[in-house]
Amino acid sequence: MDGESRLRLEAWDSHRGDDSVFYAIRTRLRMKYDYMKLLTAFIEGQDTHIWSLDSDSSGVAAVYRRFGPGADSSHTDGQALRQAWLEIRPIEGLSLRGGRTDIKLGTQAMYKEGNWKYLKIKRASQRMVGTVGWTHGERTNDAGVASYDFGGYNVYAFGGRPTTGVFDINNAYESQGDILYGGLSFTSKRGTWIENTEVRPFFLAYSDTRGIDDGGIDGGVEVYTFGGSLIGIYPVGPGNLDVLVWAAGQAGDYNGRDHLAGAGIVEVGYQLPEVATKPWFRAGINIASGGDQSGDHNTFFNMLPTNHLYYGFADQFAFQNLIDAFVQVMIKPHKKVSLNAMFHYFALVDDDDFQYFGTGAFSDKQRAGSFGFGARPSFGHNDVATELDLIANYAVNQHVGVQAGFAYLWDGDVWDANKAAGNFRSSDVMFGYLQVMLKY
Repeated sequence: MDGESRLRLEAWDSHRGDDSVFYAIRTRLRMKYDYMKLLTAFIEGQDTHIWSLDSDSSGVAAVYRRFGPGADSSHTDGQALRQAWLEIRPIEGLSLRGGRTDIKLGTQAMYKEGNWKYLKIKRASQRMVGTVGWTHGERTNDAGVASYDFGGYNVYAFGGRPTTGVFDINNAYESQGDILYGGLSFTSKRGTWIENTEVRPFFLAYSDTRGIDDGGIDGGVEVYTFGGSLIGIYPVGPGNLDVLVWAAGQAGDYNGRDHLAGAGIVEVGYQLPEVATKPWFRAGINIASGGDQSGDHNTFFNMLPTNHLYYGFADQFAFQNLIDAFVQVMIKPHKKVSLNAMFHYFALVDDDDFQYFGTGAFSDKQRAGSFGFGARPSFGHNDVATELDLIANYAVNQHVGVQAGFAYLWDGDVWDANKAAGNFRSSDVMFGYLQVMLKY
């Protein structure tokens, strides 16, 4: 049995011109039972509390409050069974899991080196299917999962329904019965096809038949995604060159319209592990298609992702009708201290489309935002914002970790136009936090 508690203080000023501060604690307790190498049973409970969600809250504080117990309450809490699954391993390399379980697509083949772990967990996984672990609610799935590891390959398949959660704390971990999705991935582990390189094609299917009163859209969503990724780390000169390429195409139906869309990602980095502070420099571009609101639907559908990892830590963007160009520097000035700085430039692919935000369906409450993605008008502009993110981590010991972060977004033409139209009080966004993680 083990557990963890996460305490976080957050400060926001998101398009309101007023600061709002709230704090939260999330505690999880887990029990795991293994019978030789044949069977594993796992159960995890969660208790979450958020305080100081005032009526003038902004940023994610306003979303937590909107999906809280009532308009007059500044506190929201929830206690629930978060995971409960049984996994059997009938033959070597094959595992079959059923029950309530997390699905983080992209982490099915892992490697021991820290740079590989960072690229796999922080830059390649959960682009389309994730748990949104940054939030105080998170989500999971009622699903079946199969994984087969053989030689230099991994085959992974899943199917099921996502739960509520994420920003809906009171009603977290209820099955979203009108959403059904699944997927299949095939991973050629590094060195199997190409030296120092992993290659992974994947397929995803998503169906959302919720009615308008339950947070859905009139024509529903049925989208199929075909894609693949390539990750490589190569010794070049005194350091290591890393490359990440990810691409996906989509077809199906979206709100009664034919859906055809695509997205692509290219990231390149260079790390100097033998130099003081071990500097790691990275840059990349993320592009997801958009389109006007007539004819076919050409806006890429982000599905059920963890966008916090990728498109700015202030969470103002979904991977839909988006161009995100970024540069990044990471250093490790001490064995217990790491620093991460990122600078993003955000623009729209199509100025006839909206600027989207959100992280996928998370609630069945009949309230604005239940669909999981929201939209702001572009007013015919492309330039949205620039963002600076700063994160500092301090590993006190194996049981205690401290993290502090700050993000600031400067407005571009799209947000300026929204302010002029009265949609924003302020066009800039500020976000800061201090977090303590306890493991026991």
